[in-house]
Amino acid sequence: MNRRISFQTRLFVIFSLLVILIIASAFSVFYWYYQKVNVETLVQTYQREAAGLSQQLDNSVYMMDRLLMQIKYNPTISNTLYYIPYQPEAEKYFENNPEAANQLKEVVSSIVGVDPQFYYRVSLISKAGAFLSMGAYYDRQLAMDRSRQLDWFARLSDQSEYRLLLPPHKDDWDHTGNHVVSVIRKIGDSANVYALAEIQIPYASIEKAAAAGAAPGRDKKIIILGRDGELVYPLHNGEEDSGLAGYVSSLSRLGREENGYGYMRLQGGRQELTVHHRGRYTDWTVIIAQPQQAFLEPTRKAGYLFAGLALLIVTLTVLTLYFSTKKLVKPLRQLRDTMNTVNLDSMQDAQERHLFAGAELNNSHNELHHLYHSFRRMLERLEDSKDQAIEARSRELKSHFVALQAQINPHFLYNTLSLIGVLGHETGNENIMNLTSMLASMFRYITYSNGQPVTLREELRHTSNYLNIMKIRYEDHLLFEIEVEEEVLESAMPKITLQPFVENCFKHGFVNKKHPWTVKIRGYEQEGKIIVEIADDGAGFPESFLERFRRQAAYAGNIKMMTNPDGEQGGSGVINTYTRLYYYFEERLQFELFNHDGGGAVVRVGWQKETGSRGGEGHAESTGGG
Repeated sequence: MNRRISFQTRLFVIFSLLVILIIASAFSVFYWYYQKVNVETLVQTYQREAAGLSQQLDNSVYMMDRLLMQIKYNPTISNTLYYIPYQPEAEKYFENNPEAANQLKEVVSSIVGVDPQFYYRVSLISKAGAFLSMGAYYDRQLAMDRSRQLDWFARLSDQSEYRLLLPPHKDDWDHTGNHVVSVIRKIGDSANVYALAEIQIPYASIEKAAAAGAAPGRDKKIIILGRDGELVYPLHNGEEDSGLAGYVSSLSRLGREENGYGYMRLQGGRQELTVHHRGRYTDWTVIIAQPQQAFLEPTRKAGYLFAGLALLIVTLTVLTLYFSTKKLVKPLRQLRDTMNTVNLDSMQDAQERHLFAGAELNNSHNELHHLYHSFRRMLERLEDSKDQAIEARSRELKSHFVALQAQINPHFLYNTLSLIGVLGHETGNENIMNLTSMLASMFRYITYSNGQPVTLREELRHTSNYLNIMKIRYEDHLLFEIEVEEEVLESAMPKITLQPFVENCFKHGFVNKKHPWTVKIRGYEQEGKIIVEIADDGAGFPESFLERFRRQAAYAGNIKMMTNPDGEQGGSGVINTYTRLYYYFEERLQFELFNHDGGGAVVRVGWQKETGSRGGEGHAESTGGG
């Protein structure tokens, strides 16, 4: 630790850091435990919701399957469908035998009680092509054609398949494009499947069950996957859904168990909590997913509360430590003040007057007495080394003087630049001559100063040299314009005020902008004030920096508050220049930063006009690039 720090400060800092470490550790552990409990509670809630929705879907499919079993084993239905293949024009059996069709409809209606709000359609499909349906409208010819193309008979002939559960698909029996979910059972045995019975429910019932089966939450998603990983809910419109693909692939990672949960990493590094439950009857998997950021938001708010409480406790504890350490080291401060009155010439008098002068060192157990006598011995040693210190200081000053004499005279630099310019002129390169001339002028302007202000004319000449140098570098990529009224050219201002703002355009404003670039400088008088504006068409100031600058500028009387902690673009140069301007103009200063509506930054510097200003011949300077 730095020895310049007082003992009281060291003591205070050590104990404060210890207290902060203990309190921060305690609250961190508490916050971790609180977050862990909240996540476990959320997982249990979502598991119950997923299980409830899965059970509801299982019940719906189970009811449909039981009704199909009754249809399958009804003798009237079974016998009629069995003899259809042996009838003439078997595919048109129901059209040719309306009485038999009506009889089957009555039997099916007595079993199912078709309700379009729940059961969309009940259909009987003969292997011979005959088709009979109850419920929603169907295209008869389309149904007859498609019934011959179905692979359902082949799939149900397999001993391992006793029923088919088709996930959401477009209705096969009309052109409306309605999505339905179908349960299909064979009528017959494995060796002779001569007909099928199908019950459809509208997809809206799945959507309704999904909406009612789980409570809403922030950014919470419900996904239902089929037996083979196909998407049951929600239906997508054909566009790529990056999230759903991730959920499907994550299911294999989560396992084939009936329920569980895990975390899935998405693109961009985000994580989502996924809770899944697999239905026993449908073999569908219900997944509830929510971004980690969303379900941890209440915990973060509680964390802010904990942090505020911890900060309050730390503040109170630190204040207590401060006053305690101050009281503890009070005797040491008194001894320090006494020692400060002692010098080498009056050391003997101070010993006689000091409050410890009559104390016996050997009989004292007071550490302050020992410290004082150690100080006296140190003074005696200092007396012996005083002459050596004076001699060493004398040698140091001589060495410093020699080093100063060895420095290069600035005139050597200017003469060298002039020589380069002459060589450029002799070789026919006017750019070299102009460049060295402007650079030498800028060096003189910067280095030769007696601390006095300059005129706006001189500052503009310096800034114009800088822009012309940049013009030589960027050629037609840079356009600039300086337009200043004659009446304001002799106004006094601090040196090197405008050039930092112009330089900021190149360092930050034009970094990500395609050329050409434009810089405009305007100077005019308005309502008794001198106004100078520097504008560019670059990226402009970040809004965060403008907001911080406006907030800090409200306390202009305290320049120490003007900081740029986050390092926004151009922040240090702007704040440093503003500080110098405020020191010079004080309350007469007008300083504004803003962005054009069409893009680009504007710096507006203004000050109240004074009755007298520096003299000199002047003219309105107006130059342009390109």
